[in-house]
Amino acid sequence: MSVVDKVTEQLALIELKDDDIAEYITGIIEDESMEEDEKREVISEFLSEATDKDTENLINHLLKDWKQVHENQQKEAEEKKSKLIQDAKAREEERRIRAEKEQEENVSLRTAQKQLTKEQKEARDKLMQQYGYVADGSDDESKKEEPTELTPRDRRRGKTLPVAGNHGNR
Repeated sequence: MSVVDKVTEQLALIELKDDDIAEYITGIIEDESMEEDEKREVISEFLSEATDKDTENLINHLLKDWKQVHENQQKEAEEKKSKLIQDAKAREEERRIRAEKEQEENVSLRTAQKQLTKEQKEARDKLMQQYGYVADGSDDESKKEEPTELTPRDRRRGKTLPVAGNHGNR
């Protein structure tokens, strides 16, 4: 039952059956910029103009009903927000777990690719020997490149380029 319906129902008890009055009072009740005492005073003054009957209980009942409806709406909104947050956290956790699994799978695939069988290692070694590749890297260390130009700093210090076959600086 909407607030307007409740107000209309309560107004009927004091023999006021006007939809415009019900909507006006509903607007006052739902106005969040007004304090409850101010609402009570405005509604009381308005109803005193419309009827001679006692309206204090009616106003109390309307404001109490509105307060309950408003609290329920806030509670529902908080529950909805909480559920949305929980759902978002659950989705994030699922994404995290999925990403971890993918990362583990990728690592295991890379590891599996790097681990060669005995036959594969023998075939690789034969090919490397055939093409003169040295696997231990000792050849690379002995082939240090000779500098072809001096830096300005070296020139200031009087250094010269090494002569072919001569390692070290003069």
